[in-house]
Amino acid sequence: MYWRDVGYLCTEHEQLDALGKPYKTFEKRMVYCNSKGVKRNEFYQAQAQGYRPELCVDVRESEYHHENHFEFGGVMYRIIRTYPVAREALELVCQALIQDDGGGNVPY
Repeated sequence: MYWRDVGYLCTEHEQLDALGKPYKTFEKRMVYCNSKGVKRNEFYQAQAQGYRPELCVDVRESEYHHENHFEFGGVMYRIIRTYPVAREALELVCQALIQDDGGGNVPY
């Protein structure tokens, strides 16, 4: 594998602002990865469970520490499934996050 793409494994932290309103921050860690398309079978099985897989990437298994978010191409994704695919590689299937900023839904 070439590991030519760059992504960020992210750990979510919830904090409170000055008014006591919760907000989320992410601790990011850069990793090299290989992006690939979501397989048709994977897409239909996830749709049946209420998920919408939009990104599939391979990362080195040793670099994944059970993070639940992945940033790729400036978009934040939630990891919905992991699967070992090759020697020392792990496939992450991800769904884009949507954040409501008060003026409508926008990508996170």
